[in-house]
Amino acid sequence: MSGGQIPAYVDARKAFVQETELQGAVDLERLPRFAATLASDEADVAVSLRFAKADNGQRTISGHLRVATEVSCQRCLEPMPVAWEDDIALVLLEDESLATRLEPEWDPWVWTEPKLMLAELVEEQLLLSMPVVSYHTDQECADKLGYVPAADTGSEAPKAQKESPFAVLKALKKNDSND
Repeated sequence: MSGGQIPAYVDARKAFVQETELQGAVDLERLPRFAATLASDEADVAVSLRFAKADNGQRTISGHLRVATEVSCQRCLEPMPVAWEDDIALVLLEDESLATRLEPEWDPWVWTEPKLMLAELVEEQLLLSMPVVSYHTDQECADKLGYVPAADTGSEAPKAQKESPFAVLKALKKNDSND
């Protein structure tokens, strides 16, 4: 199957035996935790998934996701566009304790049900791959907030020199030595 929408679920047993490949979009309505992190109610989420059974019997899910949406700038809190991509490399496990035996390039996905909920899997990958901090350039934030830089007139009055807090002690010491 390719294009269109990713189905809500796949039968895990069949998907791995038949080496199913899926490509398509996932609606934001099916990703509520991810949607809650966004500054927009729109996002383009494209996913490709391949279900396979490895030579060692492990059930693997490999693929790629691509996202384009808007998040809040961490500096000015205004919406800003972001886009990112991530590779998916999961091994389906029935018990979390088996995760210690995985090769480093694979991440565990603990699932014991016959139906594998694809939106949940995609949403977890989105949350893990999302940029931790997103912000505009300094100038973009200034423009968004309406900051106007101070005009350089060139004829600035000399700034008053800040008096040292120890100047008073120095004066007292001079007075003491004069006595």
